[in-house]
Amino acid sequence: MRPRILLILLGLLSLTLYLALWHISYEFNWGQGYRDRPILLYLAIYFSLFAAYAGAVWIIWKHSGDARLFWTLVALGLLFRAAILPAQQIQEDDVYRYLWDGKVFAHSVNPYKFSPMEVTRLKEFLIQDPEGFERRYDPQSIAELSRLYDLKWESPESLVYQERINHPQVATLYPPLAQFVFRLAHHIRPDSIITLRLLFLAFDGMALMFIVWTLAALNINRLWAMVYFWCPLIIKETFNSTHLDIIGIAMLCGMLFFVVKQRFFAANALLALSVVGKLYPAILLPLLIKQQWQKTDSSIQNPWLRCGLSVLLFGGMVYLFYLPFIEIGAQNFSGLQEFATRWQQNDSLFALLVGFFGWFVESAGPVTLSYDLPSLFAKITVALLLGAAMLYLLFWRKQDHQPEPRAVLEPFFIIMALVFLLSPVQNPWYLCWLVPFLCIFPWRAGILLTGLVGLYYLDFYFDYQDIPHYSAWIPWFEYTPFYLLMGWEIQKLKLHKRQDEDGDEQHDG
Repeated sequence: MRPRILLILLGLLSLTLYLALWHISYEFNWGQGYRDRPILLYLAIYFSLFAAYAGAVWIIWKHSGDARLFWTLVALGLLFRAAILPAQQIQEDDVYRYLWDGKVFAHSVNPYKFSPMEVTRLKEFLIQDPEGFERRYDPQSIAELSRLYDLKWESPESLVYQERINHPQVATLYPPLAQFVFRLAHHIRPDSIITLRLLFLAFDGMALMFIVWTLAALNINRLWAMVYFWCPLIIKETFNSTHLDIIGIAMLCGMLFFVVKQRFFAANALLALSVVGKLYPAILLPLLIKQQWQKTDSSIQNPWLRCGLSVLLFGGMVYLFYLPFIEIGAQNFSGLQEFATRWQQNDSLFALLVGFFGWFVESAGPVTLSYDLPSLFAKITVALLLGAAMLYLLFWRKQDHQPEPRAVLEPFFIIMALVFLLSPVQNPWYLCWLVPFLCIFPWRAGILLTGLVGLYYLDFYFDYQDIPHYSAWIPWFEYTPFYLLMGWEIQKLKLHKRQDEDGDEQHDG
């Protein structure tokens, strides 16, 4: 059968599976029927989607493809998104905080200032401890809290959604660009998950556009963009779970394009936008500055000047986005601090580090920046490993004599992969940040991991069935095949490089 027909058939099969996902999503009702939720059926559908996706990637890998097929595959990718756009969230509820943040910001209140719990308990606190209430809040804060309390009760949807916010005792941690997107969604239609998903679709389209442009600039077949656009992980976590990461991912894709085009001021601007969409791409700034330093045909000949201007541009844009919230100072980061201190979930290497340090120190806590000493030592180790990797890429990594055009993006890929793999929180949607890189570096292990992370949702099933002791095994099944395949790929790459070097030496001789 011709590859073109096979790809279309796989697309139609995937569309059927996404429609099935939409159908079963209505059995995932918030706060109801936990034991009866069809999580195993969901996983069967997700892994079937991944199998179809992997088959499509394999066809693209083995065949150059028909350029005319590209738009057919894009149309199918859009149909995948349309199929689950109206679906209920499957096992995720972050979107309720997004809607609340947008409502708060749209009514001229700093979304970082109050936790949802403070709004909920406003009347209770005021009645039970009026003196403590007045000591804690100044008149402006009392007026703002009263306004938010009224907003919570303004409609049934507003009340229900605000009550569904997870970890309501923690103030929001989402960066400013995300807050502006949430606010825009509120202005378009308050308390509308569909509106937020449609806005995310715009960022999703932007990401695809930049990926296609980057592939064209690197002279890579644009069908490889389907590694992103057909990825079940991207589609599920963006258009069903409704996670905000697509905002920063779109900007990251723009940064990669401008790096390839060697337009570094634009690349710095897009990186700044990515950071104010989700903070951790800030780690890429040193790599971007190195690329700009090495540029020899810049209109600004002095490398100190052009790199200094780029840093100022980056810092200035981040500052401008935080400017509307600056009046409360460090309180803007209270939610982020809580997250960085206490969260650990679905991790692999970090969990091993915690277990290792647990042999030597007691688990008493909490301590500064962490919930106990083993986790603190694990975080310090991760910081040292990331720092060492960054120094290696900046100063000691040898360049190939004739590097491929895509080699300029490899350091960015390596660091983002390490950030994910070493993180104490490896939620599936965090892996979405690596998927655009897989269009350029079709790493089999990375593509496999986009399927395996679906096992994360098995933890909910074990919890609901009162067999939580099985949950500890989930990361082993998620990550062991990935690390084995990654090790094989690295060894294969080293062998090919050695053979190429031997061939060059024989040619020179």
